[in-house]
Order: sequence, then C-alpha cells, then structure tokens
Amino acid sequence: MEYRKLGNLDVSVIGLGTLRAFDVTDEADLAQRGQIIDNLLANDINFIDSAAMYGAAEAAVGATIKGKRDKFYLATKVRIEGKEPGEQQIARSFANFGVDYIDIFQVHNLIDTQTHLATLERLKEEGKIGMIGVTAMVNEAYPEVMDIMCSGRIDTVQIPYNVVQTEVEEGVLPLAEELGIGIMVMEPLKKGRYVKELKGEPDLAPLKEFGIKTWAQALLSWVVSNPQVSITIPATSRPERIQENALAGNLGTMPQELRDYVREETLRLL
Repeated sequence: MEYRKLGNLDVSVIGLGTLRAFDVTDEADLAQRGQIIDNLLANDINFIDSAAMYGAAEAAVGATIKGKRDKFYLATKVRIEGKEPGEQQIARSFANFGVDYIDIFQVHNLIDTQTHLATLERLKEEGKIGMIGVTAMVNEAYPEVMDIMCSGRIDTVQIPYNVVQTEVEEGVLPLAEELGIGIMVMEPLKKGRYVKELKGEPDLAPLKEFGIKTWAQALLSWVVSNPQVSITIPATSRPERIQENALAGNLGTMPQELRDYVREETLRLL
C-alpha cells in the first residue's frame, strides 16, 4: 500500500468512507462492519472518515474499532448552525467514536464555517484534535474553499474528484499543493454510479498489464495517480470490497495514456 502525507499524517492512499455504509445499529450489521475493519488492517489501510450527519456511522465505527483505535486515523465533521449546537455535536462525535482525540475534524460543506473554525482551533490548541479541515460538494463553493485555504486556518480539504468531475484540477488542487494542504477525495466512483450505471461493460483489456482487474480499481487508480491527491475514501458495506479497493493503492502511478483511456471509456458508457 502506498502512503502519502495528509497534513502531518502518513495515510494509505486508499481509505474508508462511511456515508450510508456504516449507518447501522443491528448486531449482525455491526459484525459485518467489524469484518470490514479487519480487512482494512489486513490490507494496510489506516484511515476512516465519518460525519455527525451520517446517522449511526460514527457510533458504528467506534464499536468496530474498539481495541484497534491505535491502528487508524479518524476524521469526522461538524454540520450545524451555531456555536453551542456545534460544540454539542462535536462532543457527541467524541462520544460516538469512544475516543478523547480525533485526528482530523472538518467543517462539513462549509456550514457556519467561521463559527466552527474558532471552536476547532480551540480544541486543537487543547490537544483534542490534530488537524482542521473543510469539505465542499459543489463547484460554486470552491472560491470560498480557496479563500479559507489561503487564510492558513486549515490543514485539509475534502472534495469530490473523479474521471468526470475534474473541476478541482483548475484551482483547488494546485493551491493545495502550493500551500501544503492535504487533499481527501470523496466520491471517486460517484457513489458507485460509474461502476453500476454504465450503459455497457468497460473494456479492461488495455489496463490488464498495469494490474487492473475491475473497473472500480481503474477509477480509484485514476484518482490516486494524481500526486496532488493525498487519499481517496470510497465507502462500502461489503467486506470483500476492501481488498479490491486496496489493490488500486498498490499499483503505483497509472501512465497518463491509461488515465486518458479510463476517462474516455467512462464518458463513452455514461
């Protein structure tokens, strides 16, 4: 598994997202998520991202990493209006995870950003969190994201980036590289759409010599072959997907001609 710098952390280039996939409370479901955690460890994946707004996901992560906390970096997000509600939501995240330290705390989709940045800066000074980040989902938010990046108040940015959504290549990614800000990529498969909703079967033949066995691996490798990306965090509820995803972090940099092919083949089949 390749590791890169995300701020001051050495993270696996493939991590785990928990949107929908970890929003479970049933014992059988939690046991399956425990298998996912075990598979992360078996494949040298050391990063898990969650959020207060992901239902029971934080609590499910907390339950399944019990006794293994030191093996993972944890990231989560605050998304609510107001200082006191924000502080309460942040406190619940610590309780849900069952930890007294969170590696990265992010302002989710720039909701009441300035209020929460002040709270997170205080928690960082107190040694309760390691780094501060922001997340954004839409192109219209990127000018504000870049302003915050230039302010020196954040260490990481989480944005969507994939073979179709490449807008961040124009501004956010180069600025992050210039400022030393870590980039976390969400939606590398567009919530699975670019695998499950294609109009036909993509041709893997040109990718086989590189080591690609599935289209999901092709899409993940496409993302992490951009050196400006620190990590991508595909979500899954299926333990067997972890090994499949992990392979993309073991292949090295995809040649540009293959990256072009993966993009063109995806666009052809959408």
